[in-house]
Amino acid sequence: MRTHSLAAARRVFAIAALLLLPLIFARGTPAQEPSAPAVRRSSVANSPGYIPLVDPESMSVVIGRRLNAPLVSKPFRFGAPTLDSLGRKVCRGLHLESRDSLMRLCVTDDEFREILWPEFPQSRPVTGLTWGDAWTILWARLHAGCSHAVRDYGGHWYQFLRFEGDTISNYKNFKLHARLVLVARDDEGNTVRMKWLRTVAERKGAFKIYSTED
Repeated sequence: MRTHSLAAARRVFAIAALLLLPLIFARGTPAQEPSAPAVRRSSVANSPGYIPLVDPESMSVVIGRRLNAPLVSKPFRFGAPTLDSLGRKVCRGLHLESRDSLMRLCVTDDEFREILWPEFPQSRPVTGLTWGDAWTILWARLHAGCSHAVRDYGGHWYQFLRFEGDTISNYKNFKLHARLVLVARDDEGNTVRMKWLRTVAERKGAFKIYSTED
């Protein structure tokens, strides 16, 4: 039972880490508080029959990607030819109040499985995760993010101005543009800063939405 619980905890942690991967940056150290008395805790490593995991790719967690991931030839379908073009398509989808139009700009299950997933550290065998484990949560977030964007911003005409906060992570087969803010001018002349679209994947001149706030 202890082993099963530990494996389940590892799966939850690994999937959460995958979805936050483009957003993990150093933070300031919080102020020190008085320390509580030390509590001696038991370790699963001391349990009878415990066998430590063999993880030859453990450094991939530190560098943020798997170095032995293969090159792939599969292209992104649809999307946009530039980051700014993607921003304009997003603005049009919001104007039309079309969640489906926004979802067509997102990475698909096969693109995630064949292009993105093999390079993420969470895909290495020792985690026990499959691409489907991560995709279930990622798709739900994309669906919710696009739905909430239509609810919050839909129906207005927007002039796309720019993306701000672009932080690029380079992988063998793609790039991730993270911490994005879409800046547009609405039909009343107001400047709107949208943070729901937070990460874009770039692949051979095609840009697609990878991650949204849900």
